Amino acid sequence: MGKDRSWELPDPFLKQGGGRITKKEEWHAQREYYKGLLEERFYGKMPPRPDRLSGERLLTKKIWKGSGLYEKVRIQTGPYGEIGYNVHVFRPVSEGKTIPVVIPAGTFFNEDIAKMAVKQNFSIMSLEIQEAAPDDREKYQEGSCRKAYPDYSWRALAMWAWLQSRVIDWLETQEFADMEKVVVTGHSRMGKAALCCGIYDERAAVTAPAGSGCGGMGSLRLNGSRLGEGIGRAERIGVMLNPGNFSYWLLEDMASYGTADGVTAYRENEIPFDANILGACIAPRGLILAEGLDDIWINAFGTQAAWLAAGEVYEFLGFPEKCAIHYREGGHEYNAEDWAVVLDFCRVILNGEDKKTNYKIISNKEVKCGYSWRNPGPEPVESEPKTVYRQKDWSFL
Repeated sequence: MGKDRSWELPDPFLKQGGGRITKKEEWHAQREYYKGLLEERFYGKMPPRPDRLSGERLLTKKIWKGSGLYEKVRIQTGPYGEIGYNVHVFRPVSEGKTIPVVIPAGTFFNEDIAKMAVKQNFSIMSLEIQEAAPDDREKYQEGSCRKAYPDYSWRALAMWAWLQSRVIDWLETQEFADMEKVVVTGHSRMGKAALCCGIYDERAAVTAPAGSGCGGMGSLRLNGSRLGEGIGRAERIGVMLNPGNFSYWLLEDMASYGTADGVTAYRENEIPFDANILGACIAPRGLILAEGLDDIWINAFGTQAAWLAAGEVYEFLGFPEKCAIHYREGGHEYNAEDWAVVLDFCRVILNGEDKKTNYKIISNKEVKCGYSWRNPGPEPVESEPKTVYRQKDWSFL
């Protein structure tokens, strides 16, 4: 009997009607198909960009002995401006364009990290979520997002991603933001949300989910610790969406593919997508994962396999250096080392600067695992990391 390949990561190049895509120009339609599938089966349907949006500065002050600027901004958006939430802005005092980074509150982010980023000409926007979309299985439906759009099926991760995009709307009105270099990031559940934001908001030049695990860049099928498949604890879809846990993050039907205890594999192989498809939907824009080798929540094995499989799309499109991963010793956090790597990756692919940290990019010499298919393109050529890529470079998609 032949090998059972039903547990392999799904092939992103398979067309809905049969056959595989063979040309770069076909990826746009393939990506749109997957975006629709993910809204239908995973995240829920999100509202479009609203016509109404305002941003009022509630507080502005210089910090760090005058080298930085802190601002508290009140955003009002939605059909009638009824969705309100605060955004905390840390940016350089000097005039000129900066690289804007948008993160949801709940992500580990302290003053030292903010200072490190601002010193490198980044502007950081940390948005509050509790008012518009509470992180609570009972109260999330009481937030202004659900009340403003009751006919949409979106769940909490999609709501947080949508709020992240509305901060990007506001950035379009700000002189300090270089809109060709927007970065979205977050950690853990907010890493899952940042990934969702990057998938649906193509203004995000870089998407950086950190420790995102199940529902993020951790495979739904393949599960294990740093030592390999099936070894070690990691959150699975049935556990995560158990009614007593985080059932409000994603569509309820996803729970039926797993079990409440998550001990053994169930029907995860029947899901028509996996984390590698989520990552591939970012391509050809920048994608970097920041992970802890000792993080029991992230599914280190499944995350690396999904990253490798997403990298097949980056290789096919000719941008392997824009798909990166960084592993460090340690557990479930988004620490200064992670931030330093993410900021370095952004400077390399957005500014064309020299690489200074040890993050890993996709290579055609990788030992692939978790799937037997390969991208249908010609043997890829390693690209020069210093090349600066702008939106026009992928206009063929």
